[in-house]
Amino acid sequence: MMHGNEPTGFEALLRLIRCGRPQCDWTLIPLVNPSGIDAFTRLTSEGIDLNRRARDHGPLESDLLKSVLASGSFKLALNLHDQRSLFCPNGQAIPSSLSVLAPRCINQDQESFSEPAQAWAGTISGLMRDLEPNWGYARFDDAYYTTAFGEWTQELGIPTVTVETGVTLEDYSRERVSLRLGEVLRTIDAIRSPPFEGITHYLNLPLNASWGVDLELRSGNQISHWQVWEEVQSQSHSSGIAKAIPQGNAAPIPYQTINLLKREFDEIQAKDSWTSLELYAVSSTDLGSFAEALPK
Repeated sequence: MMHGNEPTGFEALLRLIRCGRPQCDWTLIPLVNPSGIDAFTRLTSEGIDLNRRARDHGPLESDLLKSVLASGSFKLALNLHDQRSLFCPNGQAIPSSLSVLAPRCINQDQESFSEPAQAWAGTISGLMRDLEPNWGYARFDDAYYTTAFGEWTQELGIPTVTVETGVTLEDYSRERVSLRLGEVLRTIDAIRSPPFEGITHYLNLPLNASWGVDLELRSGNQISHWQVWEEVQSQSHSSGIAKAIPQGNAAPIPYQTINLLKREFDEIQAKDSWTSLELYAVSSTDLGSFAEALPK
């Protein structure tokens, strides 16, 4: 929870802890951004993205994280994040339920890649695919972000993997994804070094694209696209769908298509946003089923 609104990795760590005594020594930092967690926001209460403060002094949260990373001889660092449902494996009409990245690094003014990190990334993705072969799997492009923790940690000589968990079409709450990630963490606890073929698996993963839309509604020749939204406040939680904003010139890739009667289509189209509770009231059985899968 370096970003306070990305809790799936935290839930996976809890599942690992509940398994009992591990085989390897782990240093777990499950709540990096306490003020962002309290507000369920990406940034800290000061408006700072901690994942862009790896090479700066302050704030306190990033300084503490850096002191831990620089204090030991680690063989693997996992940076656990959530990704939005707009991400999909390039060429596939399904959300990326797991994306991995072995960040590139610069040493002695030369850009390079960590083969151990790539092997770990591919192994983690492969283990998840073994559990859920029908989910979407991808890797992020390895553009170099100077201020990000992944690159900085990689340059410490620690093989580093950024893990981005996403949604599944059956479960937008990510509960099943956190369950599976917890199982993968338990499996790699028994692995001293990743198999070399993990590199091949990693490099063969499709790149993450960012033009997926959760829902396409149709009525005759009329089409509209919708994106899932979620909002958490101190005393309430709500979710629903909002009209999708086009991403550049790329054609949207819908994950699910629902045909509606013209009356139903016009009713939905009349508003820019709907809550899940409002969708339950729509007469379409398919649309009601879609609302059932939204976060609760």
